[in-house]
Amino acid sequence: MKPKDVIHFYKTYDLEEVRRFYGDVLGLDLYKDQGKCLIYDAKGHGKIGFCTHHPENPAKSTCITFVFERRIDVERMYEHLKTRAKEVTKPRLNDEFKIYQFFAKDADGHTLEFQMFLH
Repeated sequence: MKPKDVIHFYKTYDLEEVRRFYGDVLGLDLYKDQGKCLIYDAKGHGKIGFCTHHPENPAKSTCITFVFERRIDVERMYEHLKTRAKEVTKPRLNDEFKIYQFFAKDADGHTLEFQMFLH
């Protein structure tokens, strides 16, 4: 028996900031507003939930990765986020994992990765 879907939940302190960043800036569709939790649809690749009551996780132990098909899309996302997210790194080739990537942080300190596979 296979699960129908997957939701990854993360701790947040500010649901309005989550709504602004993941809804307005990243353009994800709000799947469900549960009052203490906001769940976003990751476009057929599962869901991401942010809850004020969720247990604390060190931000370094998690990474939310958004995968793109084209290098230009990674670069466009970088241009879009460089003034809208925190600690945005410049896109770079990662030879070890054969990806093109950059990182950023959301308002709660969660690490976000934006990448494309090279092969």
